[in-house]
Amino acid sequence: MNESETRSELFAAFQTLAQVIPEMRCGQLMAAVGELCADLHGRGLWDASDADLLEAVWQFRRNYEEATVVQSKSEAETGAS
Repeated sequence: MNESETRSELFAAFQTLAQVIPEMRCGQLMAAVGELCADLHGRGLWDASDADLLEAVWQFRRNYEEATVVQSKSEAETGAS
């Protein structure tokens, strides 16, 4: 994938992430993904490549979805008791 395609995919991934987590503002999403990118690659928003940020967006979404599933299961088990 070339740089232009990566950048387009990165913007699309941020847009999708914003739709998945509408309660987070754009700046909050950027900051959270930037922190995760720093954890993953040692480079935050300013220094990360678009490919690094794209990977961080994907990982952030996976983490969010896993946490949501765990929370839903926990609530279902509590409600069934």
